[in-house]
Amino acid sequence: MLDFSNFVVHYFLIFVGERIKGLLPYFYVLIGFFAILIISIIVLDKIVFPLLIHSGDTVKMPNLIGMKISDAENLLKSLDLKLARVNELFSANYPPGTVINQSPRAGQVIKKGREVFITISQGREEVVVPNLIGKHIRDSRIILKNIGLDIGNLSYVNSENFGVDSIVAQSPQYGTKVPYGTQIDVVVSRGSVNLVKVPYLEGLNLDAASKLLFESELEVGELSYVESQTYLPNTVLQQSLKAGSLVPKGTKIALTIVK
Repeated sequence: MLDFSNFVVHYFLIFVGERIKGLLPYFYVLIGFFAILIISIIVLDKIVFPLLIHSGDTVKMPNLIGMKISDAENLLKSLDLKLARVNELFSANYPPGTVINQSPRAGQVIKKGREVFITISQGREEVVVPNLIGKHIRDSRIILKNIGLDIGNLSYVNSENFGVDSIVAQSPQYGTKVPYGTQIDVVVSRGSVNLVKVPYLEGLNLDAASKLLFESELEVGELSYVESQTYLPNTVLQQSLKAGSLVPKGTKIALTIVK
């Protein structure tokens, strides 16, 4: 049984070897084809194409970035190149009228007479400063953010004409054109030196409410008494002026109290 297996394997290997020998000519042809293809590509890339490109008058594209448009145009003319189109874009990095982009790129070898496209800077984008006077500082921040500006230096003053945290003055003035991203300095009101905020008194007992009014430089006004099954006696149920209101110092606040 073992001899028969060896016999089969032996003749199988002979058969496979004969088949491979028969395919070798085709294998050599295939290798030759790929070798010729690779050589042809190299010849075209390194010899033929460069000869075709340099068969006419050529020039190396200069670097125009950062040049004034008039200087760039004169340089192109001296190299027998044509300025085809000029685009404009805002740029914070280049002053107005200078080249910020070009096509073809610098260093590229091109034929004389070719058209060149450039983009020049319009300078930094400008926006109009809005009027912030009388607006709350919080609202002013939002307004400025929405147009690409921001709050700069803050200073505070007392004011009889503007409420607490309202803008009293600004710099630059509204209507001025400024570059995108500029910070606007503002002066903010602390409120009047003669005005104070009314405290929240409801729910306090009369003694505590009286003390809080005194500390706020206000006074207890007329007292009205009502019956209540819910609150303890002497509890403040209502106050005549709303909490948070700005009133002159010494103002009397009328209270409604539980009997």
